[in-house]
Amino acid sequence: MGKKKNKNKVSGAVKTAAKTDKKLANKLKKELANLGEEDIAKVIAEIEKEEAKRAAASEKILSGPPSSRAYASLTPHPTSNELIMFGGEFHNGQQTAVYNELLFFNPANGSWRLVKAPGAPPPRSAHQAVATSANKGELWIFGGEFTSPSETQFHHYKDLWCFSLAEKKWEKVVAPNGPSPRSGHRMVLLGRKLFIFGGYCDDGRECRYFDDLYTFCLDTRQWERLTPSGRGPCARSACVMLPVGNDSLIIDGGFSRVREGRAERTQNHMDMFKLSCKGAAWAWRALAGSKNSLAGRAAAVNAHSNRGYVFGGVCDFLENEEELTGVMSDDLSMVDLDKCRWHAVTLRSEQSAPAAQTSAPTAEDSAPTAESASEDTGQAKEAVTVVTDEVFTMKLGGVPVQAEPDTVVTLAPRQEKTGPSARMSAMMAIQRSVLYVYGGVLEKDEKQFYLGDMYSLDLHKLNEWKTLIEQPPLPDWLGSDIEEYTTSDGESETDDSEDSEEE
Repeated sequence: MGKKKNKNKVSGAVKTAAKTDKKLANKLKKELANLGEEDIAKVIAEIEKEEAKRAAASEKILSGPPSSRAYASLTPHPTSNELIMFGGEFHNGQQTAVYNELLFFNPANGSWRLVKAPGAPPPRSAHQAVATSANKGELWIFGGEFTSPSETQFHHYKDLWCFSLAEKKWEKVVAPNGPSPRSGHRMVLLGRKLFIFGGYCDDGRECRYFDDLYTFCLDTRQWERLTPSGRGPCARSACVMLPVGNDSLIIDGGFSRVREGRAERTQNHMDMFKLSCKGAAWAWRALAGSKNSLAGRAAAVNAHSNRGYVFGGVCDFLENEEELTGVMSDDLSMVDLDKCRWHAVTLRSEQSAPAAQTSAPTAEDSAPTAESASEDTGQAKEAVTVVTDEVFTMKLGGVPVQAEPDTVVTLAPRQEKTGPSARMSAMMAIQRSVLYVYGGVLEKDEKQFYLGDMYSLDLHKLNEWKTLIEQPPLPDWLGSDIEEYTTSDGESETDDSEDSEEE
C-alpha cells in the first residue's frame, strides 16, 4: 500500500512566496513608520466607515471651480443639463491627494455644486463612471485606485457603487464573480448592461494588464464574464471604448508594458475592434485602427449623431531600459460609429481662406469647377467625406481650388489653435451636443502639472473653443527632474510617472 500524501503539506515554492511577502510587508511597515503613514487598507476602511455615518445629504454651491486634477470621471447628467464629476487626483511632485468629491456643473450659469451624501465611496482615481435615466437617474462607478500621499502604497479597487440622483444617497453593490481589482479600464452602457474591459493592476511586485470582458446587468444585478468568438483586443489599459447603439461597441488603441526576459518594453496599440451581438452570441471583429493611437485620451460619445470624440493623449516609447520618450497631443478627432472611421476635426476658426487675388478672371475666364478640372487634367479627384446631422455639415478632405496660370491666390494665414493645450488624462463629456474638457496633466519645463482649466465646443457649429475656466497660476513643482517628452509641435516636454499613460 502506497504512502498516503499529506494534504496539508505546503510546497517549497509557496513557502518561498509567503516568506517574500512577509519580508516585503515588514519592510513596508518600517517605511510607513518613517513616513508617518498608516497602512493603506486601514485608511480606506476608516474612510468608508466614516462616510457610512453620514445621516443625510448636504449641498453647497462652491465660490469657485474645483481644484486642479486628472483621472477623474466627468459624466453627462441623464435627466438635466448638468455634468457630474467624481474623484480624481492631484500630484505636486512630492505628495498625491486623491478625492471622493461629487460635483455637479451647471453650464447655464457656470456654477459648481458639491454634494455630500450618505455612504460615499472612498477616494479614487482612474475609475470609470456611467449614468442612466432609470429610476429617476443613477450614476454607476466601478474600480479605480487609491494612492497614499507619499506614493509608496497603491490600492486597486474592484467595488461597484450606485448613486441615486433622486434620493441623493450611495449604495455599495455587492455581487459575486465580478472583475478583479483594476484601474485604467473602460466601461460603457449598452442597453441595461455595463460592459467593462481591460485595465491593469500593480501590486508593487508585478504589473498585470487585462484583456477580460465583463457585463453587469442593472436589472438582475449579476456579473457575467463574456467570451466572445473571434480574435479580440490583447491586454491593455487606457484604450478608447465607445458604445454603438445598444448592441455593439468599439475598442481602439491603448497601452501596455511587455516583459521580454529581464527587459521590458512599452507597447502602443494601434488596432481597432468591434464587438457585436449576433442573436444571443457576442463576436469580435478586427477593423482598421487609427494611424496614431494615443493612450490617456479623453473620450466621449454623442449618441444623437452616433459619433465619438477623443482629445489629447500621449504616445510613449521606451527607447532603452532607462529612457522613456513620447509625444503629447492637443488634437481633437471624431469617429463615425456607423462606419468605424476616424476623422480629424478642424474648427472653422482654424481654417485657411482666400484673402486676396490678383489678375482676377472674368466670369468667362473663371477657374474650372472641381469636376471640370478633374476631367480636363485627368487627375483623380480626392475623396470627400461629408458628415451632417441636420444642423451643420462638415467636409473632411476635398479637391484643391484650381486657378488660371495668371491668377495669384493668397491664402490668409491659418490661425493658431485655441482651446485646450496638449495634455493627457483630461476629463471629457458631451451634453446636449456641447463637448466639455476639464483638467488633465501637462508637462512643462521638466515639470508635471495637474490642470484645472475647462473648455466647451459646440459640435453643431464647430466655430471655436470657449474658455469656461481659465487655468490658474501653475503651482510650485516640488519633485525632481523628470524624463523628456516631445510634443507634436516639436517642443521638449517631460514626464516622471510610469503609470501616467495607463489611466
